[in-house]
Amino acid sequence: MFPSGLAILIAIFSELNIQCMTLAGGALREGLVYGMLHLSVEQDIRSRTLRNIQRRFMIDTEQAQRVGGLASHLLSQLDGSWELDPLSRDLLLSACALHEIGLSVDFKRAPQHAAYLVNNLDLPGFTPAQKKLIATLLLNQTNAIDLSSLHQQNAVPPRVAEHLCRLLRLAILFASRRRDDLLPAIQLTAQDETTDADIAGKLAG
Repeated sequence: MFPSGLAILIAIFSELNIQCMTLAGGALREGLVYGMLHLSVEQDIRSRTLRNIQRRFMIDTEQAQRVGGLASHLLSQLDGSWELDPLSRDLLLSACALHEIGLSVDFKRAPQHAAYLVNNLDLPGFTPAQKKLIATLLLNQTNAIDLSSLHQQNAVPPRVAEHLCRLLRLAILFASRRRDDLLPAIQLTAQDETTDADIAGKLAG
C-alpha cells in the first residue's frame, strides 16, 4: 500500500506543482474543508449542524429565529457603516441560533455554559476559529463585555467581533418578550464606534 500511495502523492505534487509538504498534527473534517473553500454546500452543512444541536439541547427554535431575524434586520441598517462581510453575518446568525443552549444546564450561568458547550461540541462546517468566535459571542451575550476574549479569537478582526457582539446583545434584549407583536421598531445608526438606537413600540405592558 505504501508504494502505491507514494506514487499517487508524487503524481499530485507533479500535477499541481507543489514544492513542499508540512506534516500537520491533526486532520481536517469534511465540513472544515468546505468552510475554508467557501463552497456552496457549506451553508447546508452549517444549517444541519445548528438544527441538530437545537434538537439535542431542546432550544426554543422560534425564539432563536426571532433573535436571528432581529439581528439580521439591525445588521442591514448598518451595512454602510460597519461593512460586515457575508461570513461574519452567517456567524452572527449561528450565535443567535445557539444563544439559549446554556439554559439546558443552568439559568444563572447560561452564557458561561453556552460558551463551554459550543467550545466542546463537534460542529461540522465550522472551523475551530469560527467555533471559538461563536462561543465567545455567547459568553458575552449578557452582563459586562469581556473585550479581551473578543480580541483573542482570530476568526474575524477584533473590531468586527465587537460589532457582532453588540448586534447579538441588542437582538437578545429587544426580543426578550418572546413575542413577535411586542418587538419594538428600532432604527440603528453607527458612527465610528458609537451606536445609537431610536426605539418605538411596546417595551412594557
